[in-house]
Amino acid sequence: MTAATLDVGWTGRHAVVTMPEEIDLANAPAVRNALLALADQAPELITADLTGTTFCDSAGVHALTRAHQGAVARGGELRLAVGDSPVARILELTGLDQIIPVFRGVRQSLDTPREAAGSPP
Repeated sequence: MTAATLDVGWTGRHAVVTMPEEIDLANAPAVRNALLALADQAPELITADLTGTTFCDSAGVHALTRAHQGAVARGGELRLAVGDSPVARILELTGLDQIIPVFRGVRQSLDTPREAAGSPP
């Protein structure tokens, strides 16, 4: 997987990234690098659309954590849209849902002002 394989859509200064079906040791560095490269484009918000993601191992959790840190360091914010994805449970078990704002879906992320993102979805 390369950065070019992630689908990115823009709504104003909000980027929405469709994440791969699986995020694991094999592609986690590319996912992290793609999200960090996107953060370099200075969006206010990046929503990682995980609604179609069915698996995320510890390397994937680490990649999302690093991407979150990178977005914040650049003055932005990374959000996660999970829908019915089993990844929601992984985020809960690892505590990542307490660090990165998690939303039910992309629309909810787009509709939520940045200052309110810390509120539970």
